Amino acid sequence: MNKIIEQNRNVCENINWISEDIWESSGDFYGLPRKCYNEINNRLSNDLSYTDIIVFLIRKYELKNYLEIGVSVLKNIYQVAHNTTTNIIAFDINIKNPCVKLPRPLKYIKGNVMIKEDWEPLKALNKNHSIIFSDALHTNEGLNAEWEYYIKDHLANNFIIIWDDAYTAPLNHIKNKFIPQLERKYGKIYTKLISVQEWIPNVYHPIFIVSNFSFVIE
Repeated sequence: MNKIIEQNRNVCENINWISEDIWESSGDFYGLPRKCYNEINNRLSNDLSYTDIIVFLIRKYELKNYLEIGVSVLKNIYQVAHNTTTNIIAFDINIKNPCVKLPRPLKYIKGNVMIKEDWEPLKALNKNHSIIFSDALHTNEGLNAEWEYYIKDHLANNFIIIWDDAYTAPLNHIKNKFIPQLERKYGKIYTKLISVQEWIPNVYHPIFIVSNFSFVIE
């Protein structure tokens, strides 16, 4: 994991993630509050970030199809694109951030998670995902839309789902609604709740990791 942390930190050096004019004109500030915008270019500490965990899991379990819902300025995807070879698909309400040049192609779909029809271009790709990172709306309604419109029907035989900002209300919703459905379909489900560094230094949020196989993070 130390090597992954170093690689992720180094690849983000000297990146200006988004210009202020594009940030302000996006409509929702690419999901970046002012405090986050002011610090988004700063180097993270060596504490675990959610990106470190995502890159680790993709590498360790050779996960081939990565979907990120709610990609913001592409800071997470940029590191995944540099430090893994997984196929990347992105879904976000904003246009793809023009300030970031990715090292390899990805499929980017602009859509609102709450609008069923906006998921149709993603469904048309006919992909089942071995790893999904949910980081768009962190409300029960938003999680329901992602689940019902797409996630529940597009999981690989062996999968990992990671929900960001897994505070009490969304965490309980996932446990009470989604986990029972997964158990009926896949059998035993393995979970882990962990606090990790987010996209600015020394700010920590909980993530909830769910899988149908016994994964390890080390």
